[in-house]
Amino acid sequence: MTARMNTTATMVAHMAPSRHTTPEQLARLIDVHLGELREEQPNWMLAPSPVAGRGVFATRDIAAGELIFREHALVVGPTARKGSQLNTCVCCHQLLSAKRFLCPHLCTLPVCAECADSESHRNECAHFQRWHPKELDEQVQPDVNGAPADADKMDVVNPLSLRILTAVRVFYLSKEQRALVDAMQANAERGYRQEIIKAAQCFRKFPTTDKPFMDQLFRVVGVLNTNAFEAPCRVDTHETLLRGLFPLTAIMNHECTPNASHYFENGRLAVVRAARAIPKGGEITTTYTKILWSNLTRGIFLKMTKYFVCNCDRCNDNSENGTYLAALFCREQGCKGLVIPVQTKTLQPDWRCLSCENVFPHSKMARYQDFALNTINNRINTCSVRDMIHFINDLCPRFCPPSNYVLIEAKLNVIWRMTRLGAEEYSPEELAHKDRYREEILAILHKLGAGECTLKKLINEEIK
Repeated sequence: MTARMNTTATMVAHMAPSRHTTPEQLARLIDVHLGELREEQPNWMLAPSPVAGRGVFATRDIAAGELIFREHALVVGPTARKGSQLNTCVCCHQLLSAKRFLCPHLCTLPVCAECADSESHRNECAHFQRWHPKELDEQVQPDVNGAPADADKMDVVNPLSLRILTAVRVFYLSKEQRALVDAMQANAERGYRQEIIKAAQCFRKFPTTDKPFMDQLFRVVGVLNTNAFEAPCRVDTHETLLRGLFPLTAIMNHECTPNASHYFENGRLAVVRAARAIPKGGEITTTYTKILWSNLTRGIFLKMTKYFVCNCDRCNDNSENGTYLAALFCREQGCKGLVIPVQTKTLQPDWRCLSCENVFPHSKMARYQDFALNTINNRINTCSVRDMIHFINDLCPRFCPPSNYVLIEAKLNVIWRMTRLGAEEYSPEELAHKDRYREEILAILHKLGAGECTLKKLINEEIK
């Protein structure tokens, strides 16, 4: 941990921008970052990529299932996602009490008693204090009658100020770690600046007029939003999502059915393995989306969040290897055929029925897809497992074919809840439905050529 920085000018100087990093310099920074996790003779290397500037390539033939690399998060912090439990310690991630869980040193971050005085929290605590969180006034002011603040009052966390914490932590990394952050790609999305502006409004003394600092912060937020992963972390029985920057994992380029897959161990360690055999010299790819999303859904997500259009074989096949993940029922009277998008190069394609061959405009089919999405998601969020099974088996077939990716997500939800959440007892019939859903999803993954992907291992309970 570096010394405390008392001015924004010191912080900006401390960042030492190095955005013109050469490939050799980047490789050295990655080696330093991996530390003891770097293999003596790794089966991968960094090299220029025809896909997107630079990528990770096999230095020898890699077998399916083989470990490619492991890496610790360079920096990690809370996702502060809407609806998440914000009374989670920002350092050790344990669930805190529902009342009086903010730092006693008045930085207004949720932190446990043990971590409040720890070295890992000290700098960021002082940092938030200097910016003077507006919530601080509400926490320490007496009530309207002049009495001290109520000791039983519920603490409140502002997710906008909490989310900026990960970016603040970047300023306290070592020189080489900061150089690696600055060598990462950062999309200059306007919304990122809005994110900073909204966070700044949570503080009374945020240095918004300090242009060098704001530019550097914008760059850091851009790096995080472009490259960071959300990963689950479990402490005792409490699970939370962390936001971590794993630089080597982030350098891997995207493919909709990748030859490598990754998973996270407790939010802080990324593990990357080959999903299929990778020949020497082949680029090692991962996916930036969910592998079971439809072509159209993946395309919209990549365009809106990653700012590129994928041109892989899967994206150019409107049947997606015969899985028909985008399919909806035909709306023509008397026809129950499957309707799929015709074009693969647009986000607003026409749709054609595979039975009656009628063509429908995208606006019409998008309404049906949104209806299916909203109906199923509402059930996922409100129904018990038993009700979900009834909904999937008896009600969904009325408006959604079994191949549609939204219904596949519902089946996955049942599998997760039955295998990973709680000790509820299920009947043999319900367990049989879970097993059937699992086999259906495994069959789709096989058709896609997903190999030994993380999702396959998760639903087979090979990864806990």
